[in-house]
Amino acid sequence: MHRRALLRSAGLAAGALAAGGALGACGEEAQPPGRPPGKASVETSTGEEQSLVVISASFETLAGTDRRFAFGVTTADSVPLREADLDVRVHDLEGNELAGPFPAEFVDAGGPLGVYVTRIDVPEPGRVVVVVRDGDAVGEVAVSVVAPEDSKLPVPGEAAPVTATPTVADPMGLERLCTLEPEACGMHEVSLDEAIAGGRPVVLLFATPAYCQTAVCGPAVENLEAVRTDGDWGDVAFVHVEIYSDAGRSLTPPVVEWNLPSEPWVFTIAGDGTVVDRLDAILVPQELRAMTSALL
Repeated sequence: MHRRALLRSAGLAAGALAAGGALGACGEEAQPPGRPPGKASVETSTGEEQSLVVISASFETLAGTDRRFAFGVTTADSVPLREADLDVRVHDLEGNELAGPFPAEFVDAGGPLGVYVTRIDVPEPGRVVVVVRDGDAVGEVAVSVVAPEDSKLPVPGEAAPVTATPTVADPMGLERLCTLEPEACGMHEVSLDEAIAGGRPVVLLFATPAYCQTAVCGPAVENLEAVRTDGDWGDVAFVHVEIYSDAGRSLTPPVVEWNLPSEPWVFTIAGDGTVVDRLDAILVPQELRAMTSALL
């Protein structure tokens, strides 16, 4: 139960993006995060009036250069900001600029859901502030940056945990091998441990369309399935693992063994069993396709 609560709380940022970023109590005027009711404005770390709300869509950002950072942006009135030409920079908590500017690409995932994706430099672990500008409008979000060696999840360059995963031949006791509707995906033909033992590159997805605590798990499976079926990927094995063994109650063994704190996650694994890349939260076809292509 504790693990499920953790999975749920970790997905709230992505859920806020799926809802258009508007979170407000019934009968109260919606306020940006950090703005107390009745307060006219909030200052950013640079001393400017905050007029944008920035919502992180990443569970964990690793220290280093060229790190993927996904985020959503709304106005102070909770109106999603889509397809803007944003200026993204990294500051310390005192407002000093550390790196940037970085370009951000808007990815439309349908309906109100949309996310900006950028690559930022965060050379040191600790707390930093990602400052986002759209012309004169500015907003920011504090981000905890983790050293790769301190991450509780597998990181690029490490050996992937060699784990058996449910397949059509051996569903490992799952009530439903794949909860994608109307049809199950085609990513349950080979177990992860068998693929690694055979020296096959792997795209490994953890997600549960039916029992996801956010609105992004179903699209994650659909998007990867679309990538899988629209190209010639050679010997690459596509493996999907549901989060729960039953109706949202018990975590599947691979989720426990991989120590996942949130959902969904995708990992790419080279033929030698080494993790190549990883992404979480909103998984869009463009990035999934690029990650898969890098395995060839």
